[in-house]
Amino acid sequence: MPKKQNFEDTLSELQSIVQKLESDSLSLDKMVHFFEDGMKLMKICRAQLDEVENRISTLVKENDELSEKPGIEQS
Repeated sequence: MPKKQNFEDTLSELQSIVQKLESDSLSLDKMVHFFEDGMKLMKICRAQLDEVENRISTLVKENDELSEKPGIEQS
């Protein structure tokens, strides 16, 4: 698993793991291994989503002007 994957590739890999876990042909050891990998990928996806969310400016209409909501940082 590369250190810095884009979100789409990470999500695709996670979906692949879910499909494998849903199959009936895996041993318990393999299932646990895939589950652990899936949890790591889920954590990466969540961190990437949090990072993007923090970069999005929330615009609020105030007195017919658009202004950036306080607390939102741009990278």
